[in-house]
Amino acid sequence: MQTFYNPTAKKGRLSLSINQDLLDRLEPYKQQLNFSAQAEQLLARMLEELESRAWAERNADALATHGVDIADTGLAGAEFDRI
Repeated sequence: MQTFYNPTAKKGRLSLSINQDLLDRLEPYKQQLNFSAQAEQLLARMLEELESRAWAERNADALATHGVDIADTGLAGAEFDRI
């Protein structure tokens, strides 16, 4: 996974409330897991998804216009049948 944040930045603290049944079931595996690292990876994926959606929303008009332009004129290079 490509990181788009500074993985060497100072660590912050976060308090979570987790379903007790889930925690109980994870108990036998806690020596095999790095909960902080797993949470960090999950939060990074969530952030990437949120930022991607925000970008798409900000650029929706331009993307729609570009789609219309392609529909009207075709893809660049299509005349060479290499796409």
